[in-house]
Amino acid sequence: MITEQFGEYTLTGLPGRKGSQRYSVGVIIEKNKDGLKNKQIFQAEDGICYILAIEAAKEGINLGKNLIKQNRVGF
Repeated sequence: MITEQFGEYTLTGLPGRKGSQRYSVGVIIEKNKDGLKNKQIFQAEDGICYILAIEAAKEGINLGKNLIKQNRVGF
């Protein structure tokens, strides 16, 4: 899995295996706040899948960055 720091957040790509031997896009977003680790998992619902897990993981990181920029993370 790919993990990347983005500001105060830690993003981990979370590719999901599809039956067609392709990978969907997902991301785990974590943030330490007041000594507690907050964690939220997001899955893309656009139906786009990738042949390689690394491609889906990289897109998951991009998804996480966009969610943070748009203030769509609940912590």
